[in-house]
Amino acid sequence: RRDGLARLGVLDYATAAVDELAFDEPLYSVGTAGNPEWAPPLVRLGYGSFVTPSTVYDYDVATRTLALRKQQPVLGGYDPGDYAQRRLWVTATDGVQVPVSLVWKRSFGEPGAAPRPVHLYGYGSYEATIDPGFSVPRLSLLDRGVVFAIAHVRGGGEMGRQWYEDGKLLHKRNTFTDFVDVARHLV
Repeated sequence: RRDGLARLGVLDYATAAVDELAFDEPLYSVGTAGNPEWAPPLVRLGYGSFVTPSTVYDYDVATRTLALRKQQPVLGGYDPGDYAQRRLWVTATDGVQVPVSLVWKRSFGEPGAAPRPVHLYGYGSYEATIDPGFSVPRLSLLDRGVVFAIAHVRGGGEMGRQWYEDGKLLHKRNTFTDFVDVARHLV
């Protein structure tokens, strides 16, 4: 993980160089999926984002190319270009930078340009991560002008082990103050 996002790379055993896979979107979720062979020429990947439905790719390790195999269909004329997503960083009361993921419908303008409703979600416990993922029901909110935001508060695992430790037991307070600080920033 880097900057709160999962990363995948290919390690060249001969040179110890790591070639990180690059994706076009600023926020996404990616991981390996269903690779039953020990040394396959292709690696199956699962990919998705707030605006890209669940997608399956085969990654060719030799040529470093992705081949689309399957994508979750979305009914009703869905166009991912109608939506935008980005990560912003909010300074918490104690000075720590808290990552926040946003998704909105472009036709309503950038978040913050005019007053509009925000659905803020956060979970910071058990080192769980809340990665960007596609949701058909969420489209109904976005199509009505609601901005959907996820506060990646301390106690979760997005920013590593210390992020989790800083949001549990005697430091659990940070989880809640992070959420409040993000909410205040978005107002």
